[in-house]
Amino acid sequence: MKKLLTVLALGALLASSSFAEFAVGVRGSLGISDAWIADDTKHQIGNSISSGLTDASYSVDNEAILCGGGAVWGTYSFKSLPALALQTEIGLLFNNGTKVTGEAKSGTKQIEMEDTFSYSSLELPFLVTFTVNKGGFFEFTPQAGIYLSFPISKIKQEMDAKGKLNGVTVTENSSERSDDLDNAFIFGTAFGADFAFNFSKKSALVLNARYMIDLGELKSNDENLGTRRAFLMSAGYRYTFR
Repeated sequence: MKKLLTVLALGALLASSSFAEFAVGVRGSLGISDAWIADDTKHQIGNSISSGLTDASYSVDNEAILCGGGAVWGTYSFKSLPALALQTEIGLLFNNGTKVTGEAKSGTKQIEMEDTFSYSSLELPFLVTFTVNKGGFFEFTPQAGIYLSFPISKIKQEMDAKGKLNGVTVTENSSERSDDLDNAFIFGTAFGADFAFNFSKKSALVLNARYMIDLGELKSNDENLGTRRAFLMSAGYRYTFR
């Protein structure tokens, strides 16, 4: 047991000695979330909203919704190449999802529908970064990597419909429901950049732009809901231990 602890301690020491500095930060984010809906899902939605109309034609489209959250992160820079670093994060995102709009027409009859899906998630990115003008007043840091996204809430569905359905005129028909997500986690890829303004050798204001793409589909009740994409703009504070 003592030998194992000694080996682990030496490994940690060797790993830490390869890094030149360590930085931590916190930020808040605001952005848009969208989900690519498969053609068969669009077909099901289209058939659903046009079910009360004979020989109806329909169209189904996706629209982005507002999302936001926050994160804390740590960045480890290498001694041999200080501009190169590894960055790990833990963050929360709220109102992930998408809005699906549909319209069905048959003669003078028409039905319009808005169906919004949203949920919250825990995000764990692992990024590689490279800083241009490191240590200067302004730093530009491209970043790219992978992440694990863990749904931490049920997916909420809000639907509004209006028009004429099954011979009955509907001025507004709203409904809400919540369902469990089947996914334990979703693997994804992310890329973006930091824009940092150093107030001193240790403190900096950091602005971030990032695009996230899930590589797996959200599922609920064994049905595919879509593949999330999100674009986030963030602002935060960074402190560097040198």
